[in-house]
Amino acid sequence: NDNMHMKKVFDLEHNLDARTKDKITLARSWGSQHLEPLIPSYWDKAEFPPKILSSFRENCPSLLGYTLPKQYGGQGYDMMTVSHISRALASIDASFTTTLLVQYGLCAESILLCGNEDQKSRLVPSLARLESMGCFCLTEPQSGSDASDLRTTATKVDGGYLITGSKRWIGNGMTAEVFVVWAKNMSVKGHPVMGFIVQRSHQKNKDAIQTRKIEGKVSMRILQNADVDFFEAWCPDVNVMGDHVGFAQSVGRVLEASRVSVAWIPVGICQGALEKTIQYITKRKAFGADISSNQIIQEKLVRMTAHVCSMYLLAERMTQDFLAGKCSLPAISMVKAYTTKLGREVVAMCREIVGGNGIVLDFGIASKWADMEATYTYEGTYEICSLVAGRALTGVSAIKSASAVKNSIKRQQRSKL
Repeated sequence: NDNMHMKKVFDLEHNLDARTKDKITLARSWGSQHLEPLIPSYWDKAEFPPKILSSFRENCPSLLGYTLPKQYGGQGYDMMTVSHISRALASIDASFTTTLLVQYGLCAESILLCGNEDQKSRLVPSLARLESMGCFCLTEPQSGSDASDLRTTATKVDGGYLITGSKRWIGNGMTAEVFVVWAKNMSVKGHPVMGFIVQRSHQKNKDAIQTRKIEGKVSMRILQNADVDFFEAWCPDVNVMGDHVGFAQSVGRVLEASRVSVAWIPVGICQGALEKTIQYITKRKAFGADISSNQIIQEKLVRMTAHVCSMYLLAERMTQDFLAGKCSLPAISMVKAYTTKLGREVVAMCREIVGGNGIVLDFGIASKWADMEATYTYEGTYEICSLVAGRALTGVSAIKSASAVKNSIKRQQRSKL
């Protein structure tokens, strides 16, 4: 239980409703029994446990599609319950949690937010049940955080579109059937960004979609990221998400919603790491005494607990405001930046306390310490999320280069003359 020791100081979960508490308990119980024992070996091999999704389906039917509405095969939980389920799973392993959030919160959610009724009813239920895997293809190798600078293109032909371009860091890309691809529509004036649902099984040319596992990662090694290349991959007209055109109205809406859950992942990682650390020090002796009696150790534990509480409470307030329709992208981005930055400090202190064993996978800290690094970067880097909030505070965008910002300010000044 990642809250067992913390609640002796600050019981963060006391105000949750019974259903949410029940789902948290289920996620933790399943994770500790079925997922946690596999982490050291599969993290070391950088492989995804082949039978873990089947175990999740069999043992956690009430968590399948937990971010999705009931009418499309999900559970219909609100964002607060969704976020706490993600937090509970992340306390066991962030790679598995991210696999589900790519599947549900990015791939399926893109179809729900930007697709039509036919696309939703045809594609989302199988994604919810994990019968087919999906991925979200936005990031490109040449631009990274500058997601609006897309070079992947969609060219209109009879009956559909041909998709050409390269994508990088695509979670679930190796096994995906459903690829939600964000590309520029070259057949429309201005070449707006739109979503195209590309299915692997629909390709007559087996080389139209080529995937390569990204090797050598030192963070979230269980999560399978891929480079994905599209060579005139086929997307029929029925799979074009044409009702939402332009970056802000298409992919921007998806990222705003998904970033709420993502902000909770560091909270879960930290709770899991803190609990492992407390368990460790209660059994460890040094210089003739339990190290739990060391003043420096206790100060670090209290500091970490306070950090986790602040992360949790800020994420909770963000989620409450999101449910009330009062939470904007700057607020969501600020919280995501805050939880990942503070999270790095917490897991680093956990590793310090556990000493040399903190870099050994079997003690449950090393993988969490390393996995936190990925959260600091994915779904909006710390810097980009900070600049989104900074733009709201100042009215000036500093996301682009300094010269671009200066030119933008000059244009605004001239327009006022």
